[in-house]
Amino acid sequence: MKLLKLTALSLASLASLLFLASCEPDAEQDRTTDFEKKDILMTGAQENPAVPTSAIGKMNVFYTKDTRTLTYSVTWSGLTDSVTAMHIHGLAPTGFNTGIVQHIISGVGSGSGTNGGQFSAQLVASGPYRFSKSGSISGSFQIDGVVVKEVDLLNGMYYMNIHSKVYGGGEIRGQIKFQ
Repeated sequence: MKLLKLTALSLASLASLLFLASCEPDAEQDRTTDFEKKDILMTGAQENPAVPTSAIGKMNVFYTKDTRTLTYSVTWSGLTDSVTAMHIHGLAPTGFNTGIVQHIISGVGSGSGTNGGQFSAQLVASGPYRFSKSGSISGSFQIDGVVVKEVDLLNGMYYMNIHSKVYGGGEIRGQIKFQ
């Protein structure tokens, strides 16, 4: 009888250990701290409502979980007129509009974003005017967990758009997605 109780106790202990081991995070999954997506297309068709423009843009994004930093580079060409603003908006899935969470270019001539000093960008635009019809910009900012949340970023709930003089509401747009 004692042997039977001991065996039942041993089996229960073994089952508990196996259960606890299965609850531990996968070591391989823990190493996934960087997310990258290249060549995210930015078009007028993605604006809401859609914009009839031949302008096009491409966005590359890189997110590091360890530092909670989103780094991006954007190129654009063929805008109908000069860039007046560029923003990241959220929370909104593809096809929906929402408010600005990060200024990249805020208003003609400013050339800088604002996010409590946690933002940096480098603008390299072609043409005689600093915010021309074609150009590129790169920068990064902190995912603060309050205004911009990591889980929402990784689930594709933010988008970037470029505004022009002709299309003040946005001429081209691209959803920030890592899938």
